[in-house]
Amino acid sequence: MNTRQQHILKVLLEGKPITGNQLALKIHVTSRTIRNDIKDINQQLSNAGARIDEEKFKQFIYNVLDLDRSFPVEPEDRIHFLAKKFLLNPDYIKVEELADELYVSKSTLKNHIKDVKVVLQQYDLQLTQRPKYGLKLIGTESNIRFAISELLFQHSPQMKDEFSHQPWLLSAEKMELIRESVLRELKSFKFNLSDISLHNLVVHIAIAYKRIKSGKYVESLKDIEDDIQSKKEYEVAQSIIKCIEQKLHTTFPKVEILYVAMHLLGTRLLLNHKQSELISNFDQRILKTVERLIDQVDEQLNLGIKHDKELFAAIALHLKPAIHRFKHNMNIRNPMLEAIIVNYPIAFDAAIIAGKVIEKDFDIEINENEIGYIALHIGAALERSKLNKKPKRCLIVCTTGLGSSQLLLYKMRAKFGNKLTIIGATELHNLPNYEEDAIDFIVSTVPLPEDLTIPHVVVSTMLDDGELSKLEFVIGDFKESVIDSYVKEELIYPNLACEPSEEVINYLGNELIQKGMAEKGIVSSVLQREDAASTSYGNLVAVPHPLVAQSPYTFWTIATLEKPIDWGKNKVQFVCLLHVADENKEELKPMYEALLQLIDNHEIVQKLVSAKDSSTIMNIIKRM
Repeated sequence: MNTRQQHILKVLLEGKPITGNQLALKIHVTSRTIRNDIKDINQQLSNAGARIDEEKFKQFIYNVLDLDRSFPVEPEDRIHFLAKKFLLNPDYIKVEELADELYVSKSTLKNHIKDVKVVLQQYDLQLTQRPKYGLKLIGTESNIRFAISELLFQHSPQMKDEFSHQPWLLSAEKMELIRESVLRELKSFKFNLSDISLHNLVVHIAIAYKRIKSGKYVESLKDIEDDIQSKKEYEVAQSIIKCIEQKLHTTFPKVEILYVAMHLLGTRLLLNHKQSELISNFDQRILKTVERLIDQVDEQLNLGIKHDKELFAAIALHLKPAIHRFKHNMNIRNPMLEAIIVNYPIAFDAAIIAGKVIEKDFDIEINENEIGYIALHIGAALERSKLNKKPKRCLIVCTTGLGSSQLLLYKMRAKFGNKLTIIGATELHNLPNYEEDAIDFIVSTVPLPEDLTIPHVVVSTMLDDGELSKLEFVIGDFKESVIDSYVKEELIYPNLACEPSEEVINYLGNELIQKGMAEKGIVSSVLQREDAASTSYGNLVAVPHPLVAQSPYTFWTIATLEKPIDWGKNKVQFVCLLHVADENKEELKPMYEALLQLIDNHEIVQKLVSAKDSSTIMNIIKRM
């Protein structure tokens, strides 16, 4: 492939539609030459299998232009590349140099720069421009380091072998040297950290080393210096930094030791004592906050976790370092965040409520990473509550004899196993001999007295499928079709011309209010939930929902949008406004499983957003 054809490929890599005439003008050749070159390129692409395989096409590009696999081809990757470039380079960078490095035009690069500015603004950082010099990053050193750490983790969520894939920060050898030094000193002080906290600390020190080498130092901490120096964590930090200085042949200023000590104060695991002993000597302000937040969660969501002592202790122990982190604007990564949001939505919503209490009590702002960790503790409590549930006690009433009652008994045992305790079978006339408190419900083959207060189901001795469904509902293992239960065609809105996401939420919420399906507070509650953490999950799907139940019913309201819109960090074109009633949450596992199946299925989502009417959408979901 000649140089001109390589140039054509570079232009096409920008991803913008371009005519043959425009391409000819850009490369300063005739249209005929362009046609011949395109024909030749197509032949080479065909030989590489690129016509039918996108991955082969990309590999072809890498080979022709002599690029490695980490070269940013997609716009999102270019934006990340540019952000990283500005964060790690203390000097001005010329636009022309960046355009050449990325194989894009100046106009394309300028569009990418606009997106980079948006990314950097999240960390209170800006790009300043100087004629003939280019662009340069400005902002506080602590904010720059915070951004470096966040961007590194966003694009490398797994800890395993992460250091070997981050040569742009430090070499794998230096990263491992820092890690070994930190581990050695922590062990000598018998100081416990979680794997994630250890990883965060190693990356923090690596970033500090890189910035110091560039002559960049963090701001003074004189206002809290005396307080930190009096703590054990400062002694540990001194020892860690001294060891790394010897290994890397460099010198860290005293303020860097203070920052490492702050990290240790914000990440330490309290594992050396029994929980009961720790709680008895705990900060009473934290304990009162934990008590309040659990009360709030249980009051609003009715999860039955109010008296879980293990939950109380776990959140209290988590909050002590967490509050320190937030007071000093220290970031913490939660690599499980997306999985928590998708797989434990009720626990995550409960953690949002808990976060509001913490914010109010300590005048701090909790981010979604921290909410995710709190959700893990609440999720564990919900799982414990399931284990503690006793099987329902059932009495069989049958008047046709022992054989019939035994047949019914064994059918029910085979179907429900340990979810059910059958306390016996009796005749109708003997029913008054049983204590009501000893029975959860009755299964009878004959009609029962109208004044009977015990829940009951009348079935035939043969117990057909329809009757089994009745029993499943009573026992709490109801498996009626998710679609029939929660999706109604009159609550499906195809091809809405709404933008931004707030407009979509307002529209759907007001529709529900007008139809009497929800209370007036639903819109503000859904927006409040979005403020805490976006409910867009990728794959063009968002699942907004109110923070607190606004209706006694559980249902879906579905909308497809005319075009994808920005929703948090993702593009969204399919919206499922989920409303979960404030009772029977433990029975909703099949519904959440169906929702997860939909969210993850690219093919189904594409069919849904292409559908033109509500009946087609309903049928697609039913066939899912």
